[in-house]
This record gives sequence, C-alpha cells and structure tokens, in this order.
Amino acid sequence: MRVISGQYKGAKLLSPRGEVRPTTDLVKGSLFSMLQSRGMLNGAVCLDVFCGSGALGIEALSRNALSCVFVDVDCKNVNANLDKLKIKAQVLQQDFRRALRTLKNEKFDLVFCDPPYKTDYAEEVFNLLVKYGMLNENGVAVLEHATDKPLNLPKQNIIESRVFGVSAFDIVRGKNESDICGNV
Repeated sequence: MRVISGQYKGAKLLSPRGEVRPTTDLVKGSLFSMLQSRGMLNGAVCLDVFCGSGALGIEALSRNALSCVFVDVDCKNVNANLDKLKIKAQVLQQDFRRALRTLKNEKFDLVFCDPPYKTDYAEEVFNLLVKYGMLNENGVAVLEHATDKPLNLPKQNIIESRVFGVSAFDIVRGKNESDICGNV
C-alpha cells in the first residue's frame, strides 16, 4: 500500500495484517480524483474513522488537506505511518462511538469511513455525524462498504456512488435541503 499522489507520493505505508481489506489504489485513485476535481481537499479538515493504516487520511493530507484526526481501536499502523512521514496529527485509539462523542464539538469538511464490511457501522457513523452536527455546511462523508450490502440512507443525502468489484463507496452529505456539492 502506498500514497498515490501529492506531497507524500510513493511513500509505502505499513498495513494491518489479518482479516483486513485495505482500500485498493484503483478505488483510492478514483475517489481522490473526484474529491480533488471538486475542490474538496485543499484546506479540508478531515476525520478518518476505522483508519487502519491511515491511508485515506494520509492521502488527503498529501493532497493539501489542512488536518486529519485518525480513529481506530488499533492505532499501531497509523502511528507508525505518521511517524515515518513526520506528520503531526491527532490519533484517537478508541471505539468509533466513543471517539465521535469525544469529537462531537468538532466540525469536519471530509470524513472517511471504511469499517469492516460485515457490519452496519458506516450507517451508524453517518447517523452519529449528523446527530452531533459534525459536518461543516459543505461537509461530506465517504462511506465505503461491500457492494452486496448497500447503505440504507436517504437518497437525497447521497451525492455520488461508485462500485469497484466487491467494494463500493457513497459520498453523502449531512443536510437534505440542497445539493451542497453539486453533482460529483
């Protein structure tokens, strides 16, 4: 696994072992190309939930995001990767529910959520983000999930959906009133 573009391009990242499913370069490249073309990365305040290696948050930082908070129950790999790249960032080694309660007064432009596929955690994270008002006015969440387990979210919240084999991601906004980001 590596950083694919920006300041840290080409840096190899330590990845968790075992039953994990790191986001592939194809998926990551497509996602970040889309986000960058919409101007959603430059200066963004990010949150990477279920960060694992921190690959999504680090990719955002590499492409000019302002900051990123990393959350996972096991932060060994993300800490090693941040140290290797000399990136200073807040890392919360906590269950996602506790971490979101801890951060509930913070506002984010971009939230990455890549939970284990056999769970409903992506929906739960999104619902907590909305409940706590954690997304900035134009903020969005990128929710990765298995293609055979679509998210049960209101259609008006979904800005874009992409499918890559067994992986899919939805870009969703927290507000229903208007199309904040236009068509992505």
